[in-house]
Amino acid sequence: MNKYRKLQTIKHALQYYITRPDANPKDIEQEKVLLEKIKEDIRTLKSKWYGSGAKG
Repeated sequence: MNKYRKLQTIKHALQYYITRPDANPKDIEQEKVLLEKIKEDIRTLKSKWYGSGAKG
């Protein structure tokens, strides 16, 4: 599994995990920050692979 696939898996898992009904609001905020970091890592990786025109 390459780095992109790993990051995408983490992103999707976090997106699902954040929606759990019994979550503490403080935890949700921390997880959203982590999710944004993962999304940025994905954008950076795609730009590196496909150039500055990559979206995602």
